[in-house]
Amino acid sequence: MDTNNRLRAWLRKQAEAHPVLSNISILATGTAASQAVAIIVSIFTARIFTPEAFGEFALFSSISSIFVVIATLRYDVAIVLPDTDDEARQLARLATRANLVVSVLATILAFATRPVVLQVWGSETLATWLPLVGLAIFCSAQVAIWQYWYNRQRQYRVIALNRFESGVGSSLGQLGFGLGGMRSFLGLIFGNFIGLLWALFNLGRQSGTVWHPVAPDTPRMRDMARKYRKMPLLNLPNALVDAVRTNGIQMLIGVAALGSLGQFNLAWRVLQAPIALLNGAISQVFLERMARVQPGQLTGLVRAVMKRAFLFGVGPFVLLWVVAPWLLPFVFGPQWVEAGLITRALVPWLAVNLITSPISGVFVVTGRQAWILLHAILFTAIPLGWLAFSPLDFLSTLQILSLMMAAMLLILLVLADLAAQAWDRNSGAKETKNSDQE
Repeated sequence: MDTNNRLRAWLRKQAEAHPVLSNISILATGTAASQAVAIIVSIFTARIFTPEAFGEFALFSSISSIFVVIATLRYDVAIVLPDTDDEARQLARLATRANLVVSVLATILAFATRPVVLQVWGSETLATWLPLVGLAIFCSAQVAIWQYWYNRQRQYRVIALNRFESGVGSSLGQLGFGLGGMRSFLGLIFGNFIGLLWALFNLGRQSGTVWHPVAPDTPRMRDMARKYRKMPLLNLPNALVDAVRTNGIQMLIGVAALGSLGQFNLAWRVLQAPIALLNGAISQVFLERMARVQPGQLTGLVRAVMKRAFLFGVGPFVLLWVVAPWLLPFVFGPQWVEAGLITRALVPWLAVNLITSPISGVFVVTGRQAWILLHAILFTAIPLGWLAFSPLDFLSTLQILSLMMAAMLLILLVLADLAAQAWDRNSGAKETKNSDQE
């Protein structure tokens, strides 16, 4: 008992001494638990649903993900930036209105493009049920808005618990529909909605402070939209290009064969497990820290994030590269042999992505969105072009694609470091000038 008390006291002391690491661990715990449950449940769902069904679900998710990036016009990301909570509330309301409009428009577009979806991907089920994408977009984007609000309030436990409950709800929902006999795309999508709707309801009922009346002297939503106009003008195009790249790859694979897309999607989800363990947690905590960092300290903070992400990720990814070709078919079933080979091919890309994702917020803080936008355009055009016109077989194409993506992400690390150095120099010069004037 005395040992347990000493351990708790030591952990409490470490949390007080290192609040950033404490916040990361809170978010990472919720994400890790959710990912662990998802992987365990996938052992069963991979034997219930076919690769083709997973391919259809991957297409639905890809289309939804692209619209989610657009839905809030990126004003949700800016919620952590204002000095006052009232200004942040205005941004949350602005993002919510944009989300509602985009979700409705996406639903209408899904109805209108049914013949195109059927012709391109050849799935009657997907074409028929695609209008549900509007609901998926609204739920996902609104949850993101509230998560940024809780991040601003440093209520990391709320975010972590909601991520866990949402992930578990989606995973168990899919398993339940599959065991109930709905072993098609519909079982996967309806199961996923259980987690999405729960996340929306759970965060919504706790988010009362977001909707508190603002002070009379608070800038109007129109004024806040103008003040943070770089979010839709620069940050949004960059995020959209990223979404088109990631999801466009899956959509192009789906044009060739839904079964191959299902194999790719399983490999992607397996690799996302170690990434999701740390990326979301580190990114959200350090975005809030970056927004309030003192002049001259941003470069050190960015480099510390890079180093920490590398140290956390190198072991799991090396292990995955070694064991993936035989581990995936052993765990998920013999129909997933191709997924094991795809996992090994993708390791270089996603290993470097683990390092770059947490520091992407530095371009927002330093006002260098134009840099990352230019990089993102090239980062999208090159892989999509290679995937569309490669003369090689599918697996060889993915191997070269992974190396190309890893190389371009290393360039992004250099750009992030340069942006931080420039910000530190400029901020330091301004402070010196102000001191001289005083």
